[in-house]
Amino acid sequence: MRKGVPALLRLLDEYQIKASFCISLGPDSSVYPFGKSLPGWIRKRLPAPYIGHNQRDLLLAIESAGHDVGLASYSPLEWRINSAFQSPEWVRKEIAQAVDSFIDLMDRAPRFYGALDFQTNASLFNEEESIGLDFASDVRGRNAFLPELQGVQSSCPQIPTTLPKLDELLLEPDINHENLHQFLYAECQRVLPNGEIFTLSAEREGGELISVFEKLLIMWKGGQWEIRSLSDLLEQIDVSQLKYHSIGWKQVVGTGQFVAMQSSPAE
Repeated sequence: MRKGVPALLRLLDEYQIKASFCISLGPDSSVYPFGKSLPGWIRKRLPAPYIGHNQRDLLLAIESAGHDVGLASYSPLEWRINSAFQSPEWVRKEIAQAVDSFIDLMDRAPRFYGALDFQTNASLFNEEESIGLDFASDVRGRNAFLPELQGVQSSCPQIPTTLPKLDELLLEPDINHENLHQFLYAECQRVLPNGEIFTLSAEREGGELISVFEKLLIMWKGGQWEIRSLSDLLEQIDVSQLKYHSIGWKQVVGTGQFVAMQSSPAE
């Protein structure tokens, strides 16, 4: 947050690009070595820094630069590990804490939400609809749609990520830091209804991979493509014409991780 976000802001400003930031504001247990391997009851008892603590100026700087500022999960590590199997009560509390923290810092309600690592469940879609978000970006897919999962339908539009993450591409044997941008750029040659959506992180693309991200920006700008934030994209989508699609799960190649994925149209 403190290092990666300012670095991304400087880069985006240099290339005159507007983006969408999904911010976690709660405790970050990942500061502990092997934090993911610790039992949940131990993680909850360990003191953890709050990501949003003293970050009001940074959040306002994102917004004043013309970028979208929305929500990610309140407790990022817990969401990544547990959210797919949690109860409606757990999800409701997680989202309520995130919303309350956002309002405290920004003096307004959030307009959108993005699920970390594309981990989601039916309760999240319920919460996004009930708090009246304009849209969400929780899953992988090909075009904007309305989500359906385990019998739950939500009227909150999903704008799914269409492109692989850079860390995922690096798992492939022929890809390295030097040619990574070329492989991601090659993925962008499709014609999709709403264009391509790319997801990055302040931790990686705002740090070790920032030079790779800059190469991508140069190639995208050189291709005369229009690069915009998700809220700008939403204005070009006729939400009244969106169809319900089921949500499935897909394993990321080279990992044991499963991510939520736009599936077939719901009947």
